[in-house]
Amino acid sequence: MKSISSKLIVLTAMLGTGLAASAGFTLTAQAAELKMATFMSPKHPINKGVLPPLAKAIAAETGGSLTLKLFPSGQLGKGPVAQYKRVIENVAEITFGIQGYTPTIFQRTMVVGQPGVGNSSQEVTSKIWKVYEKFLKPEYSKVKVLALFSNWPPVLITRKKAVSSIADVKGLKIRAPSPSNIPQVKAWGSAAVYMPVSKIYNALQTGVLDGVYISPGALYVPWRLSEPGEYVAAGMNGPTSLFFIALNKQVWDGLSKSHQAAVNKHTGRKYSMMAANFWGNIDAGQLATAKNQQKGVKFTQLSKKAAAEFDAVTAKSVEAFLAAKEKKGIPARAIYKAATQ
Repeated sequence: MKSISSKLIVLTAMLGTGLAASAGFTLTAQAAELKMATFMSPKHPINKGVLPPLAKAIAAETGGSLTLKLFPSGQLGKGPVAQYKRVIENVAEITFGIQGYTPTIFQRTMVVGQPGVGNSSQEVTSKIWKVYEKFLKPEYSKVKVLALFSNWPPVLITRKKAVSSIADVKGLKIRAPSPSNIPQVKAWGSAAVYMPVSKIYNALQTGVLDGVYISPGALYVPWRLSEPGEYVAAGMNGPTSLFFIALNKQVWDGLSKSHQAAVNKHTGRKYSMMAANFWGNIDAGQLATAKNQQKGVKFTQLSKKAAAEFDAVTAKSVEAFLAAKEKKGIPARAIYKAATQ
């Protein structure tokens, strides 16, 4: 009997060790270390001012028994497209991602990124959380949401042609902020395309693209699009890129109550607004540099008439976007109305 009992004890210990290892994070005397994965470089805002403060706050809150370790530059998997898949499959316990790379997964969320919702990262982020519980929550049932936020609406950076009216963009090959924004850029009369942000510097420099429609934070560090792009135009209503920071659901369920309380305390709406403020200040600062100092670019603020021409065409593309989502059973008009009120 002792022999059987001993074997059972050993087997139980082995199973416990195996389960802890399969959970994907390190457990030591009730301590846990969670991996945070991003595809951005260490210099990117997400890796400088968004994820590190979260790691610091949670470590302090738990006395170091729950820690977060950052893996930037795609160390746990290259490319941005699979970030949501990586967190679901627990390649990393926490990932940062952009919903626009997988818009079919986030069809409700993408409504909030449409033109007309807001004019800053702070405003749009506030709108995201305004409609989250009623409309967006079902899209995040497979993860524990830590943050949902946005950047600023885009400016138009062009390579060889200044833009002061909608007529100036006709025929230009322009990179849209996300696949869902391609109809907007096409409605202007442009040849709209989409590619990952990491590829657009070379594409603009070599003439594969004539222009890039992107948040102003891409003008200087870290993306430096003011180098291949000579002209910048701003003033039209634009979409925003939306971001998530998510935790693997099974890992979340396996955390202690005290660790869960610490995570809840330092994430959610408040943390999202912090991220929006940090990133938004960079966007606003780089826009001001381009506008006031003309650093590396020639800046054009669209006239009211020119902006109205862009906005009238954009509004039609937004309506077409909402109508298409409605046909798929998405309450897109209700989401858009709630977000814009």
